[in-house]
Parts: sequence; C-alpha cells; structure tokens
Amino acid sequence: MLSAAYSSRKREGCPCCEERLTKRGGYRYVARGAAPPETCDDCLLPPPPPPPAAGGECLPPFQWPRSAADIEAAQAKVVAATNACWDAVAAVSDGNLTFETVIRPLMEAPHYKTNVLVCQAKHLQHCSTDATLREAATKAATVFAALKKESKTRKDVYEKVLAFSKTDAAKALPTYEAYFVGSILQGFERSGLALSPEHALELRRLLDEDAEVCSNYKRILAEDKTRLYFSPEELEGCGEEFIAERMDKESGKVVLSLKYPDILPVLQVCVVASTRKAIALKRDSAYEGNLELVAKGIQLRKRTADILGYKSWSHFVTETRMSGSPEKVREFLGGIMDQAKPGAEADKERLRALKAGHLAERGELPEGGEAAVQLEAWDVAFYHALMLKRDYGVDHEAIRKYFPCHLVVEGTLAIYQELLGLKFTEISEFDTWHKDVRLFSVRDAATGDLMGHFYLDLHPRDGKYNHAAIFHLLKTKRTEEGMQRPVDCMLTNLPPPSADGRPALLRHNDVVTFFHEFGHIMHSLCAEGIGNSTTLAKCPRDFVEAPSQMLENWCFNRDVLKRLSGHVDTGEHLPEDAVNKLIAAKNVNEGLMMLRQLYQGLLDLEIHGENPPTDAHGLQDLVDEMRPRVSLISNPPGCNMLRNFGHLMNQYSAAYYGYLWAEVISADMFASRFEADPFSKEAGMAYRKLVLAPGGVGRISEHLEKFLGHAPKQEPFLRSRGILK
Repeated sequence: MLSAAYSSRKREGCPCCEERLTKRGGYRYVARGAAPPETCDDCLLPPPPPPPAAGGECLPPFQWPRSAADIEAAQAKVVAATNACWDAVAAVSDGNLTFETVIRPLMEAPHYKTNVLVCQAKHLQHCSTDATLREAATKAATVFAALKKESKTRKDVYEKVLAFSKTDAAKALPTYEAYFVGSILQGFERSGLALSPEHALELRRLLDEDAEVCSNYKRILAEDKTRLYFSPEELEGCGEEFIAERMDKESGKVVLSLKYPDILPVLQVCVVASTRKAIALKRDSAYEGNLELVAKGIQLRKRTADILGYKSWSHFVTETRMSGSPEKVREFLGGIMDQAKPGAEADKERLRALKAGHLAERGELPEGGEAAVQLEAWDVAFYHALMLKRDYGVDHEAIRKYFPCHLVVEGTLAIYQELLGLKFTEISEFDTWHKDVRLFSVRDAATGDLMGHFYLDLHPRDGKYNHAAIFHLLKTKRTEEGMQRPVDCMLTNLPPPSADGRPALLRHNDVVTFFHEFGHIMHSLCAEGIGNSTTLAKCPRDFVEAPSQMLENWCFNRDVLKRLSGHVDTGEHLPEDAVNKLIAAKNVNEGLMMLRQLYQGLLDLEIHGENPPTDAHGLQDLVDEMRPRVSLISNPPGCNMLRNFGHLMNQYSAAYYGYLWAEVISADMFASRFEADPFSKEAGMAYRKLVLAPGGVGRISEHLEKFLGHAPKQEPFLRSRGILK
C-alpha cells in the first residue's frame, strides 16, 4: 500500500487522534470515505494517487483498508445506507410508484457491488497478509451476506414492487426494464414472503447461520498451517529447483504446505509412492472442523428448502438455472457417464498395468506379483503423467521450461485484446494490498472508451485464497460524475519466481487455468447495459463457466502454444514435435478423468438432495460408497474431499454440475464459430456482442442460439473429449 506520512500532532475535536497516537504507532487511522465528519487530516489515510496527466489512465476508486477499524466503519456505512434505501422504497406513496422510485433503488442497493465500500470492506479476507484485516473483512462479508438475505425478507418493500408491477406504467415498460421488475419479484417470492411470521423468523436465522458456517469453512482453508517434511530422497523424481526452494537448511528436510504449487508437482512426478500417499491422505484429512461444517451447512439448506416448499436444496437452486431441476441434471450426468464409463474402465486398467510394470522395474512388486497391483488414489496423477511421457512423449517437467509465467501472462493478454477488439494498459502507481499485485485498464480498441479495470494477484502466500478464481469487485453504475466502470480481480496460486529471481515456470495445466480464469474477467468487463450492474443480472450458474471453458481450446492450438511459449534459457518457442505430442495427448485417460468430474457433481447433488447425511459420519459413509462406484477409484480410509471442496460451501452448492453443463455449451460454441479460425475477428466480435455483452439479462438460451445459429447440442463436446469418434 502507499505509505502514510507520520504526524505526532493531536487536533482538538478529532475523534481519532487519541487512538492514532496511542495505539496505531503513528499510522493514519481511517479511509476518507469511512471517516467520521470531525476527523482531522492527520488521522486520514492518504487518498489514492491522483489521476495521471492528460493521456494517462484513470484509477479504480478504491482506498484499501489499513486497519480493522477502517473495515468496521465501511461496513457500518453500508448497513446504514442499505436500510435507508429499503425504508425509502417502503415509504413511496401509492400515487408515486414508478420505475425510478421503486425499481431503480433496488437495482443499485448499497449492499451490492455497485458500492465501492462493499469491496473495500470484504475483499481483503481473500488476500491480505494481515490476519487482523482478514478477520475483519470476513466478518464484514458475513454481515453483507446476511444483509443480502434480509433484503429478500422486507415485506413492505415487496408490497411496493408488487403494487408497481400491476400498474399500467409497469406493463408498458420495454423488455429490458421489465426483466428487472420480474427478477425482483421472483427474488422476493423465492425468499418466502408468503410464510407465517414464525417460519419467516426461522428462515432468517437459517440463512444467517449458513452464511456464518460457509465463512468459517473458507477461513479454515485459507489459514491452514499444515506442513509436511520429507528428505530429498523421499522426493525422488521432483526437480532439483523444486527441492532447493523448499529446503529447510537447519533440518535438511524439504517442507511442503498443502497448497497446489507444493503438492501437485509431487503427486505428478514423485516416484516414491509412500510420499504421494502421505500427501494425498493429509490433503483429504486436514482442515479440522470442516467436515462438521459441511454437515451443518447442508442441514441448514435442507431445512431452508423445506420451509420454502421445495423437495430439496437442489430443487430450489436449479429452479432458476438453465437445467430447471435436479432430475434433469441427473439425466444429463447419467447420459454422459454411460458414454464415458467403458472408456474409463479401459483407462483404469491401462494405468494399473503401467503401475505394475513400473513397480517391477523398481523391484517393488507386492506379494502376488503384477496381478495383485491396485491403482490407488495417489497413483492416478503420477501414472497419468508417466503414460504421457512414455507413450506420448509428453514430459510436463520439460515442457514447463517453455512456459515462464510472465511470458504466458503477457501472451494471454495480447491474444484476448486481439480477439475481442480491446486495449489493455498497465498502471504502475496505485493503491494495493500487496506489492505483487498488477493493475490494468481496459478500453475498446476502436473507440477508446474505458470499459473497466482488472487486478492480477497471481502467486501464493499465507492467508491468501488457495485456489484460482475471479472476484468481481465493482460493477457499473451511473453517478453524478459519470459512469462508474467495473473492476475485477484474479487471485491464483501460480508458482512465484525463485528467490534468486529465476522466472516461475508453469505447467501446461497452469497455462490453461490462467487462460480460463482471464475469460471470466472479460465476461464481466465486456457486459453492456446498466442492468448488468445489478445482482438481478447474474448469469445462471450452469452457464457462467461456458465462455471461459470455450477459450481453453486456444491452449491446444498450434499458433497459440507458440505465442505463449519461450524457453526460459534460450527463448525458443515450444518445438513443433512437442506441440504435436501435447495435442495428441489431450484426451488421454479422458474417460477416467470424466468420471471424477461426474463424481464431484453427483456428490454435490446427493448432499443437497432430499435425504442428505445428518452428520460427519454420514458424509464419510457417502464418500466411501460413491467414490469407487462413480469414479472407479477407492476412497482411502478416513479421507474426505468435502473437507477442502470449497465450491460446495459457496455459490456452487447444488450447482457443481454446471461446469460440465457449461462445457457442453462451450464445445458447441468453439466448434460452430472458432474451430476453423480461432483468430477470426468477426467471430470474436460476435462472441463479445452476442454472448458476453448481454451478461445475465434475458434468456441465455436465446443469446446462444443467435450466436450459434442453432440450439446447443451435445455431440461437439463428446467428440472434443474423444468419447465419440
């Protein structure tokens, strides 16, 4: 963050000086937007850097908190403004019911991401190095989640919306505006405003408890301090640099956390089975308390669904998705499983045979010989990588030398600019939460109009969100100064540069992940229309991954692979032979990998179904039964992926199937419009305007048909995965 000048002066009448001088060590106390009116200049944080001179780039309007007090003050302002907004709508007289007095305020309610203070108060829970700030931001996020739920229980506000919806003015609204009237009404009705007072009170308690449970679950994941210690010999097969970077010189041990940059390489290349086993077992048995939180969360959601009149939480969730019902989802997943299972069984046997041969080479066969060898959970990634290397010539350790992180990032940004008609400009001076964060502005290449900003926070650190995701920090809004533009942030855990400054190297999977996640930023920043600033215009969860999944195809294109690659030592592009092998190996063991994805989606539906497990023991029994039946891989005793399956404790509960659902759509989009020419500017602009620009407004299926020229179909997906020849 930008430094704050120290002042030892105390100003009369300032409510902050005493605490600043006695408790804050001389640091300024509070952000300007959240300060009490009497606060003196010495107690205020400095504002963000001024806008650059003419021709430069403007900045996002954030002043990141320096203290828990900053967050608490911002939180209080959001709560007060939100309550005032609801009260104002509820007070509108029957003779003054209009779109502007009733609907517009609810579209831009102060507790949503159109409000700068919302992001400032809660975002640092995911990325601050300060545990105090993370805790305060987590509490703010919990308060905002409860506030969002409370907004759907205001019967007095609902009655005004309902009354307006029956007026001639409402019936005469254009389709675009009418969409939001219907969306607000549906939100109220799905929130149980027809319930009895007793049930309404219980519903509010359930929603608040669930928000707290999910928050605690995420905190346990983020703050995990588990460390595993191995000798260099126990990490045979791992690269020398990997070992050296993690070596504790005092003990002579290699120290690993449970974060992906530490464990994935070991699971893929470590020859020592006992090491892979130790990591796999610890990964699914750590995070103490999380399995109990999952059990509590699914019971809270089941009771919520019961009160609202739904058979299950999955029935409630899917009602507003493209799928429409869990029955349709099960039919969809079951159909793919029937197609994939024969190939998956063959994949498993090939990997098992490879393991048997490998153990024989090392003199490590069990009693009973090769026939007694079983493929275990900690074997799949290793023998998959070994098969790629031996049978297909794909050596991911060698290939990663062609993908320095900085080169992949710059190449990805260049491709997106070219494809979508955009221009990105990096900004060097800005307020930030960590020195590694980068900031870019986005403009339309043809008009020069500002479309928004995005942050990149790419490398792991303690306390940071430990997966890869996009956070939509700020949404479009009309203000007195003009249009407030959207701001997004990518948080990933790509490997950082080494201590000696050597560039971080990415596996091809990391390249795909970065390309995918950046597609979400484009979906947000390319959305058009004021309606996309609202929570009412969210894409259905079972579609939202489709645009990014479609763009993963570029990472298997010859020209793109060359543009994204450059050997860390020589600068040479990925050789043609390596490109051919990588493309040829794209669908190796795809049947088995597909069953793993189906297992995760079906597990999600099961725990959010009509008869979910009631405690942690029930969840363990369910995973022990489902994993081998669906994925064909046995579950190690005591292990349970629900301890770290964070998707199911956020917006993806009863919706994880959406990844596969969206992938079917994405395959059709690529095959229909881009397969012949991935760099077609005409297709790129059509994609931007017909798929990205509508955002969540209207029916997604209609937008897709305009872009595709036909209703989405499944065959391109099955062919792209090698399931249909």
